[in-house]
Amino acid sequence: MALKHLDVIEAAGDYVLKGVILHNHEGEGVKVEDEGTNIAPLILEFNIYESLYKNSVVGTAVVLDTQNVIGNLPIQGTERISFKLSTPGAHGSASIDCSVKTGHPMYVYAITDRTQRTGSAVSYVIHFSTREFLRNVRTKVSKAYSGRMDEMVYSIFKDEASLDSRKDFDFQKTRNQDKIVVPNLKPFDAIGMISKRSLADNSKSNGFLFYETTKGFQFRSWESLCVDTNGEPRPPKQIFEYRPANIGKKGPSGKDASDFERDALLDSYEEVETYKFLNSTHDTAVNQALGTYAQRVITHNIYDKSYKISDYNYHTSFSETSHTDKGTTNYVVVKTPVD
Repeated sequence: MALKHLDVIEAAGDYVLKGVILHNHEGEGVKVEDEGTNIAPLILEFNIYESLYKNSVVGTAVVLDTQNVIGNLPIQGTERISFKLSTPGAHGSASIDCSVKTGHPMYVYAITDRTQRTGSAVSYVIHFSTREFLRNVRTKVSKAYSGRMDEMVYSIFKDEASLDSRKDFDFQKTRNQDKIVVPNLKPFDAIGMISKRSLADNSKSNGFLFYETTKGFQFRSWESLCVDTNGEPRPPKQIFEYRPANIGKKGPSGKDASDFERDALLDSYEEVETYKFLNSTHDTAVNQALGTYAQRVITHNIYDKSYKISDYNYHTSFSETSHTDKGTTNYVVVKTPVD
């Protein structure tokens, strides 16, 4: 929405998006009225997605094209898209910088849902992602690695023949070392294979996540998301509540109007409009089949003909790692035998 002042938040959801610049493969921009290369006036919806389970940030822009931009540029799916997105008053690391000069521009990889509207207007969706997303599509890793797991991931991350990333990379050291041969896999798949074998350096937990945020890439253990380096639970970034809209949780307390408005604004950032439970019950049959509660794994070494038997029990192993709830007996499943 239009803001009276770029440094003042007037309502929850306010943002500052000065321009969305689209560049073709030759570096030329799209001329839209007097905005130069700015296609922001044509955008109906702008989305950016990041997830722990996605290796790269992706986004979409829903465009209502009344200037035949898609034909004049033309837009083919090989363009770059640059922008700066922030909350009013936020600067530096609090903003998303995907500009050409100071940040990392996004790359268009698909145009979908093209629909003819009234007159000469055409609507379509521009899909974009990071440079690493396209590098992963175009390159393969076929190499032998040895040493710590995090060093292998860093090598793939920086290798000019692989991801060749120039972004920040925040990683957690692993305690285990190994020799791994990557058999002609895409970089993200190779890192995923290494992640499954990685063990945290300061705990008994296993399994790592490799994902991208708008600030860079992360390679860290599941446990590090729940607790800090001292084993203490991480404080929540935000607590949300479901309640009727525009009704704050704080009641009148003799404050003046400006304080009241500020509290109402902060409360609006904590409101949940709607929610639903995708899985409200525990499926014990599926969990037993997957070995969630207990399992025995027999590993056979084909080279020296040795084998290893590893037993796992959910309740006996629960206290060995940290969880979101502080305590060593906060079991999700009761300790009563299933049968």
